[in-house]
Amino acid sequence: MDGLTTEAFRHLEKALTHDPNHIPALIALSNAYLEQGRFAQVEKLLKKAISVRKDQSEVFFLEARLLFLRDNNEKAAKSIDEAIKLEIGQPKYYRLAVDIAKARQKTFEQQLFLERLIDLDPLDGEAHYKLGKLLRHPDDFDRVKLLFEISIDLLPNNSRVMFSLAQHLFAGEKSLEDGSVSIERDSQSAKEILTKILTVDPSHGKAKIMLAEIELEENGKAIATRLLQEAFEGETERGQAAYMLGLISEEKGDFDQAETYFKAAMKHAEWEALGEFRLALVMRRKSQIEEATEHFENCVSSFKKREAQLIKSKELCLEKLDFHESRKELASLQLVRKSLGEASLGIYKCKNSSQKEKEHIQYLDDSLLHYPHYPEANYEKGLLHIQDGENEYAKDRFEKAVEGDWNHWPSHMELASLAKVGKELQKAEMHAKIVLDLDPKNHIATSFLKKIQASEA
Repeated sequence: MDGLTTEAFRHLEKALTHDPNHIPALIALSNAYLEQGRFAQVEKLLKKAISVRKDQSEVFFLEARLLFLRDNNEKAAKSIDEAIKLEIGQPKYYRLAVDIAKARQKTFEQQLFLERLIDLDPLDGEAHYKLGKLLRHPDDFDRVKLLFEISIDLLPNNSRVMFSLAQHLFAGEKSLEDGSVSIERDSQSAKEILTKILTVDPSHGKAKIMLAEIELEENGKAIATRLLQEAFEGETERGQAAYMLGLISEEKGDFDQAETYFKAAMKHAEWEALGEFRLALVMRRKSQIEEATEHFENCVSSFKKREAQLIKSKELCLEKLDFHESRKELASLQLVRKSLGEASLGIYKCKNSSQKEKEHIQYLDDSLLHYPHYPEANYEKGLLHIQDGENEYAKDRFEKAVEGDWNHWPSHMELASLAKVGKELQKAEMHAKIVLDLDPKNHIATSFLKKIQASEA
């Protein structure tokens, strides 16, 4: 404690010795003790101050701060409400009220306090930013955009605020009059903001990742790869950068490089399951079946844990009547279940290729349970029905496969063969022509179509 502070404490304590009920001294000393973390002394002084007078807003504000620092948020909320009632136009009271409401997970209260704070202090850039982050419904798209723009004006070159605006513009979620949500991305504006962020903060990993995503959408693969490699060299976004670089390498057919990146992605919790899933696919492509099977089984376990988390989160959103967030969680849940279906099919194909017992068919059934419209899984199930002579069941599966993906030509080919067996020659010819439309060099479909046309002649 420096000399000046010691002297100030001495005078305040002396003032209270002469007049124990001296409110200004009680407040000043409480504030000083609070800054030092001497909570017991603060509590004692505030009790004395409140016993003397109950019309001092600053006393209740200090009490709210003390309770908030002690994680007693419910009582802190009552104290800050009392302070606001006594002095309604004090911005710092609303700033604390926002923090307390956030700790209590009272989103609506948080919004009200932020709106009032902005009314009282229009130049508070942080308040504009916080309110923009709080409003997540597509109905508020334009309002959020304006709040972030104001915040950028008030907090120039703040990369955190600029990134939020870029993120908002790139997401582009807007409500339509019929209540549906439209995705109207402003990629160009987002790109300009992200580029500016990187001039202010060249190490901003999230900006590099998002800029890479935009470049990939615009076929700028070389630029995207460079950005991702830079992000990969950093720490904060290394997992996502590794995963995306793995996908690019896999697409190029460089499976050894893809393997390296997917293993790097797996070291980061958020990307562990997806990284392991893609690694399993790469291992299967490289005919490393045992390793692929192990990775598929591991990622199924991880996806199931994530599935349970999302189910719980979705239900919590519904309890709070936050239907938009609930729909977003449902969309994430559907993606996880799709991944579960794909991974389960991966296990089935690995076990099938190693000529093990037919008990592995359970993995195919699991795949369809998680992802009923999965074209590949329906196709594989259809093939099993054909082996068992169950042509109608097979037909149903192949039809489901082309409903899920009209371009799945192997299912069209099987439907053509089944139609020929059933003497539905026009239907057989139609499916064969679809196969040739999708795969003009398909010799099987060409030969099949010639036989059909010859039999009709």
